[in-house]
Amino acid sequence: MKFKDMPYERVDFAQAEKELRQLMEEFDQAKSGEEQFKVHEKFYELDDRVSTQMTIAHIRYDVDTTDEFYSKEHDYYNENRPVYVNLALEYQKKLYASPYRDYLEKKIGPVAFKNMELAEKSMDEKLIPLMQEENALTTEYNKLIAGAKIEFDGQVLNLSLLRPYMVHSDRNVRAQAHKKRGEFFLANAEKLDEIYDKLVKNRTAQARAMGYENYLELGYYRMRRNCYGRRWKTSADRSRRTWFPMRKSSMSADARDWGLRSSVILTIPCILRKEILLLSALRRKFWRQDRKCTPNCLPRQKNSMIS
Repeated sequence: MKFKDMPYERVDFAQAEKELRQLMEEFDQAKSGEEQFKVHEKFYELDDRVSTQMTIAHIRYDVDTTDEFYSKEHDYYNENRPVYVNLALEYQKKLYASPYRDYLEKKIGPVAFKNMELAEKSMDEKLIPLMQEENALTTEYNKLIAGAKIEFDGQVLNLSLLRPYMVHSDRNVRAQAHKKRGEFFLANAEKLDEIYDKLVKNRTAQARAMGYENYLELGYYRMRRNCYGRRWKTSADRSRRTWFPMRKSSMSADARDWGLRSSVILTIPCILRKEILLLSALRRKFWRQDRKCTPNCLPRQKNSMIS
């Protein structure tokens, strides 16, 4: 079946809540790990049904943000998804604290339980209004960006369709494309600044409501960074010390070779092979140091989304 032919039906969240609360009752009444796992399989079916319909609506909205029907569906899920996520977390807390945890871990894998732990650290009922506002702001941003209409080369292009001209082999074409892109963002700078300001304040408020200093830690929990903790900071430090200086030096050398006064954005599509080779070598060096994590994580990733 092609994606365009997949049937869509708006999720009835009142019915989903009713089914989920029934599952929680069955889970509490279960007398063994096997019985609880059978209840959890029913949760899979419910969550898959809800997630599938939300995903179909989301993709069809992304394909055409001017589609009136899916625009309304998108708004509907912006309002209701945080409520459903919080309700699903209520069920997951029961699963996480089950007296038959050892049995359940063997059935669904330890990564699923790690993800439940991260979900609990990143969600609370008190966040629902803020998450609804966040969804509305990101939708407003996406509509603004997707709605770009840029006249170029005898056509009316959006930002995605302008991209090939920004990496065109002709430097003059690249320059004109970058200029047009810049003009679009300058024309919408005030609105973009307003959305950005509101998003920063919103996400900071969410983080502090959860007891975090800022959104950084909360954001990583929401991305389910479940196997390497704060090692991202070490990786960022490595890039700052090694990759950035190397790239700056390489691009400056390239600019001199091409007879340019400086290495500007218009020259980026013409990165020389030596820079690509240097980057590959650095990646191999850094990833080699992470091999202790990789063998432990990859075999478990098949369970990473089933919670």
